[in-house]
Amino acid sequence: MRRPQGYAQILDPASAVREYDTVTCGHCGRIVFTKPGTASTVYLLPTGTPDRFREEPGAGCHACMRPVCLPCYDRGTCLPLERQLAAAERTAVWGVPVR
Repeated sequence: MRRPQGYAQILDPASAVREYDTVTCGHCGRIVFTKPGTASTVYLLPTGTPDRFREEPGAGCHACMRPVCLPCYDRGTCLPLERQLAAAERTAVWGVPVR
């Protein structure tokens, strides 16, 4: 992926505007900050201090070929968000759990 999927701008009256490139996890929909110029292969994880991030290698699912967040990558199964939503809709309509 050459370009990030999204762009985040954090506005805080007490500090300067912060801007970040983002990707969305293909499995859970979580927004992940990425390091600019790395083709979304380096994730920026917050450390709890403003403007302080820990760099981690990015992750992708080889089954659905989408970027995924690190917790979804660690889970090890491909369960795209669309499939989860379709299963929830079928369960709500028919009352039958879907595998």
